[in-house]
Amino acid sequence: MIAPPSDALVIKLASIAAHAGELLAADDQPQKALVGITTVKNDRRRRMEAILVLLADAEVRSYLAQLKKVGLINKP
Repeated sequence: MIAPPSDALVIKLASIAAHAGELLAADDQPQKALVGITTVKNDRRRRMEAILVLLADAEVRSYLAQLKKVGLINKP
């Protein structure tokens, strides 16, 4: 049985989802003035780094391992 996630874990998982959604969006710059391609690449790189940092978190890794163990997410 999987223990319910803590509030902190839910926030971390939501942050991963939000960063992934922004990363995958075709054009997510509506609030910003037109920017050069370098700025867009840097923004995407920062989002990817944020996702990787969150995925490396011990609490996130432990919870994902529990989900994999019971077959709720695919094992890569």
